[in-house]
Amino acid sequence: MKVMYNVFLGRVVLPMVFLAIFSACKQDSKKAEEQRRPNFLFVLVDDQSPFDLQTYDPASILETPNISKLAEEGTVFESARHMGSWSGAVCTPSRHMIMSGRTLWHLPSRGDFKNPDEPIGLEEQTMGAVFNRAGYKTMRTCKKGNSYPAANEQFTVVHDATKRGGTEETGSAWHAKQVLNYLDDRESNAESSPFLIYFGFSHPHDTRNGTPELLAKYGAVNHTDSLNLPPANSKQPPLQDNYLVEHPFLHGHPELRDEERVSGVWKNRDEETVRNELGREYACSENIDIQIGKVLKKLEEMGELDNTYIIYTSDHGMSIGRHGLMGKQNLYEHTWRVPFIVKGPGIPKNKRVEGNIYLLDVLPTLCDLAGIESPKT
Repeated sequence: MKVMYNVFLGRVVLPMVFLAIFSACKQDSKKAEEQRRPNFLFVLVDDQSPFDLQTYDPASILETPNISKLAEEGTVFESARHMGSWSGAVCTPSRHMIMSGRTLWHLPSRGDFKNPDEPIGLEEQTMGAVFNRAGYKTMRTCKKGNSYPAANEQFTVVHDATKRGGTEETGSAWHAKQVLNYLDDRESNAESSPFLIYFGFSHPHDTRNGTPELLAKYGAVNHTDSLNLPPANSKQPPLQDNYLVEHPFLHGHPELRDEERVSGVWKNRDEETVRNELGREYACSENIDIQIGKVLKKLEEMGELDNTYIIYTSDHGMSIGRHGLMGKQNLYEHTWRVPFIVKGPGIPKNKRVEGNIYLLDVLPTLCDLAGIESPKT
């Protein structure tokens, strides 16, 4: 009888117990996976027209394989815009809108711009603060200046510096290093909380000092001689279809810094100058792509890539010879529009979306994706 009891226990009861435990563990694992909150990598470059990228202009010779892959594995927005500016430094209101989710005329007071209806303590309702309260770990790296300092300071970890040189320590690689170090620290500390990383670059804003290798690839030099033209080179990007030697009418901002005092260009609009400056722009942009690739690889190694929303955009577009202009103080499509690419959980792959969106849409959209309440401001 005892033998039969042991057989019954071993062949029937114990397997049923193990099955019940396994099923419970599987359900708990599934529940934990469902409750796992997404991460965010928000990539913001400085001064980039969407038409520099092959994603928006297949004829472009700029090579950005990592950005192109994001587009293939995510959704491209065809008509993302920055909404305008009350300052010649268009990046300033643009970055305020990204941080606060507010329209151009509802931004915090700054300089000559006064907003009598500015809410008290608005910085507590900006990106870093909102995600901190929701249990996210927040980190940012970006350029200094022409942004929203009170909002920038809300991020838990901040490593900001303006880096527009052509070396590892003076260029875009520095910004990537800050993100990689942050991810290394998370990994070392077995940090499991979701993260929001604001991954900003100082390039391709001028001065566009590229790395020697990438400058050579695009036939450009870091031109500093205002009395002579840069050398012509067949490797340089071709002139755009809408290139002009001068703007055909007074556009209201002929004496702004971008149109007269950019090192390497100044007031020149000749083919040699514009093509060389485009080469510098492309060298800086490809370097940004390389740095993005390093961070994406790290996220994949950590097992976080598939659970991370990646947003790629710019604060505004840029001219660099288009319509005889060099800057960003105009409303041509190449300047008013920005690249906007999103990849992440549930985002349709290889899809293009028509219709206008604005950079002020970023904060409430991130909140929706994270399942947290958008600030009422």
